[in-house]
Amino acid sequence: MTQWEINNIKQSAPPIEEIIGRYVQLTQKGRSLLGCCPFHKDRHPSLAVNPEKQCFICFACGEKGDVISFLQKIEGISFGEAIDKLKIENGKSKMKSEVKPEVKLTKPVCETDKFSNLDSQISIEKNLQFLSSLLPAASGDSDLTPTWLDFGVGTSPAMVPEEWKAMRNRLVFPIRNEEGQLVGFGARRLTENPDIPKYINSPTSGLYRKNEILYGLDMARKMIREKQFAILVEGYKDVLAMHAAGFRNTVALCGTALCDGHIALLKKYTSRVVVMLDADAAGRKAAEKAVCQLGMQDLRVYRMELPEGQDPDSLFRLWGKERFTRYLRERLMQGASSEEALLLGRIREGILLLSAITDTAKRMEALRCLNVGMAYLTGLSQRERRPATMDWRWV
Repeated sequence: MTQWEINNIKQSAPPIEEIIGRYVQLTQKGRSLLGCCPFHKDRHPSLAVNPEKQCFICFACGEKGDVISFLQKIEGISFGEAIDKLKIENGKSKMKSEVKPEVKLTKPVCETDKFSNLDSQISIEKNLQFLSSLLPAASGDSDLTPTWLDFGVGTSPAMVPEEWKAMRNRLVFPIRNEEGQLVGFGARRLTENPDIPKYINSPTSGLYRKNEILYGLDMARKMIREKQFAILVEGYKDVLAMHAAGFRNTVALCGTALCDGHIALLKKYTSRVVVMLDADAAGRKAAEKAVCQLGMQDLRVYRMELPEGQDPDSLFRLWGKERFTRYLRERLMQGASSEEALLLGRIREGILLLSAITDTAKRMEALRCLNVGMAYLTGLSQRERRPATMDWRWV
C-alpha cells in the first residue's frame, strides 16, 4: 500500500478527535483537546489531541502519533489491522477495487504468495497434530502447573511421525506468534545427559523465525500495555514461572540472542523494558549487550539481577510462589521510574533538541511544547509534594 493510499484512508476516516474520544473523555483547551492518557495510569490529563494536525501526544509517557498508531496502541493490533478498521469506519470499500488491476500485473508474485500461504497453512495443521499428541507434563510444582497447562506444555511420546523424531521423549513448549498462531516448538531434554542437545527447536520457516518471535507475547501483550513495560527473560520455563507469579507482562527470547526483530516487537507494545536474564556469567554478558541494544533503539531499559546462579524458574521453585512474588515486586518498585522522572527526562531531551533548531517558527513550537511539559511537571511535583522540582533549574 502506497503512502498516498494511506493518507487517503486517513482523510476519509472520522477525525482523530472523534476516534480518540471513543476511548478517552476529551476537553477543549484552546486549539487542543486534553484527556487522561490511556497508555499509562494518568491522574492528570496529559494526552493532547491536535485536530489541526490530526495527531496526539502524551506529555507524561511520551506516546504520540496519528490515528493509525493510536488504534494500533489502544487495540493492540498491527498496522494493517488498524488500516482495515479505518476502511470500515469510512466505508470506502472501493479501495479494494482500486488495487485489483495491480494484482493482475503482478500475477507471479501473487501465485508465490498463494503457495506460501498454503505451505504456512499445512505447517500450522501439522503443528496442531503434533500438539494434540503431547502427553500431560508434570511441572513438579503445584503453583506452576496451572500456567503450564495454559501454555500447553507437554511431553512428546516415544512414537512420533518422522519429522518430529528429534523431539520425541522431550518436554515440549508450543511456540505461538503475537497473534496466538502456533508456529513451532521448543523441546527440552528430560535428563541432564550432556551428550544430547539440551534444546531442539523447530526449523526456521516462513512461520517460525527465532529472531522474530518472543515466547509468551500472545499471552503477555495485553498486560504489557496495562503495566507500561515488558519483562524480558531468557527461557521458556522462566516465562512460565513469571506468569505463575502474576508477572504476566513477561516474554522470553527463543533460545537466541536479542535481535532487531525482537526489539521491533517490543516497541509495538511499550517503550520500557526490564531485562532479567540468568544470573551467571553468560547471562550477565547477554544482559549487558541487550541493555545497550535496547537503549540504542530509544527504549528505556532497567536491568534487574537475580541472586547468583539463579533464573526465574529455579528461584520460584527454591523460594516458593509467595516469597518469589514479594521479592520481585520489591525489586521492580525500587528500579521503576516514576511518572515525574520520565517526564523530566523527556523535557531534558527536548531542551537538547531545541539547541539544534534554527527555524524561528519551529523553535516557538518546540518552546510551547516544553512549556506545556513543564506545566504538567509542576502538577506532578505538587502531587508528589516536591515543590523544588517545579523550578527550571532542576531541568
